[in-house]
Amino acid sequence: MQTKDTNTKPKNNNYFYVLLLILILILFTTSITYFYFILNSNTIIKGVFINGINIGGYDRKEAISILEHNLFLPDDLKINLKYKDDTFTLFKNDIDLKYDYKKIIDDAYNIGRTGNPVERIKNIYEISKNGEYLIYYPEWNSKKVKDFIEKVSKDIEISPIDAKIHILNGTINITDDKDGIKVNKTETFNRVRDCIDTIIKDNENSGDVLIATEKVEAKVKKAVLAQIKSKIATFSTSFNQNDANRSENLYIAAKALNGAILMPGDKFSLNKRLGPRIIENGYKEAPVIVGNKLVPDIGGGVCQVATTLYNAVLRADIKIDERYHHTFPVGYVSPGQDATISGDILDLKFENSSKYPIYIESFLNGNHFVVNIYGYTKDLSKKIEIYSEIVEKYEPKITYVDDPTLPEGEEIIEVQEHTGYKVNIYRLVYINNVLFKKEFLYTDVYKAVDGIIRKGTKKVDKQKTEREVNSKEKNNNIPSVQPEVQGDLNGEPQNILPTN
Repeated sequence: MQTKDTNTKPKNNNYFYVLLLILILILFTTSITYFYFILNSNTIIKGVFINGINIGGYDRKEAISILEHNLFLPDDLKINLKYKDDTFTLFKNDIDLKYDYKKIIDDAYNIGRTGNPVERIKNIYEISKNGEYLIYYPEWNSKKVKDFIEKVSKDIEISPIDAKIHILNGTINITDDKDGIKVNKTETFNRVRDCIDTIIKDNENSGDVLIATEKVEAKVKKAVLAQIKSKIATFSTSFNQNDANRSENLYIAAKALNGAILMPGDKFSLNKRLGPRIIENGYKEAPVIVGNKLVPDIGGGVCQVATTLYNAVLRADIKIDERYHHTFPVGYVSPGQDATISGDILDLKFENSSKYPIYIESFLNGNHFVVNIYGYTKDLSKKIEIYSEIVEKYEPKITYVDDPTLPEGEEIIEVQEHTGYKVNIYRLVYINNVLFKKEFLYTDVYKAVDGIIRKGTKKVDKQKTEREVNSKEKNNNIPSVQPEVQGDLNGEPQNILPTN
């Protein structure tokens, strides 16, 4: 009997372990299956809320339907943009206000679907226990809002008005400046954005927004222009009034230059101030220097404006940034005191390096082109003159060229000769009419221009020649207008030397 009982116990123990193993396998299989379905479920995990709306446990289509019926979107949205007594209303359809339900549900669906399986299961468990609360606001077309603000701004904004100065016969008149109003578009946009979010959050239908504005000060203040106290320099050059086209060009340029104001630190370009010298701007054809010759071109004479302005600026002790002289000296100023401009290539530039504004007045007075510089000076007894010292002189050569097309004995000047010079330029400063300082400025060099004369070699009938001479003598009684020999450069660039 003892032998039988001993054999039975081990057999029963084996059944117990087999049963326990089976239970463990069943539990493990069930757990794996459960977690597999959880990790691969096509529904949003439980515990996810959108703006307080529970969408956990629903598939995407069901969740979108729930949001469409429960997520608040005002049907009659009104945003009132206000400025003083004016109101500008922005409506729902003006900004395409809507929720992007698909994007919201996609975000919710992806919760718990990143990381390794252990991390995902842990995340799913914590959300199902504590919840995941997402907040979304409706989307709207920001460009349309910005366009609306831009349109409204045009009804609100006021451009500032600069103070203006006008000088007539030495009398200075200054108008008041006025500040302007500008809409701060960025700040106004941010206020509209916040208003929309608040309306949605509080389940409202409308809201008010104050349009953000800021003051825009005038660039030119009356108080600043009032510092222009008196004429600090003047210069004039003469011209031939019988040359109608040249005189008209000077008149047009004088109008364009007149009234120029340079605030402290401002830079001036004569080319920019005058603009293109073209027929459309009223300029006419007059003699200019091209290739050492006087030829007709549009805008001839404008370099006399540059020269006159340059001399006035020198005498006002204004800083010169860029200046070029002519190919040869002109007749209306001493050598070394001329200036030329040409298209956009050659320019006269200077800058106001003082603490006070500068006003430029230009006009025609009889046969004189006048430029006055007004500003502020502490010493009214101070006066500046410019002195040209000729250091060297270069005599030109004259070449005669036989021309068989001209009658024998007749001569035509092909290129007018011009004497060359090396000139030192000085600024003379007088105090109470007594020379206080002599200051070297720069050296100009004008190369000699060799003359070319065509000499006729064609044999002619003497009797016929006498008749033509008599005819010419009669025609000489008719007055004619000749181009001024001094000329100026305006058009094609020449071989010139800039100032030092």
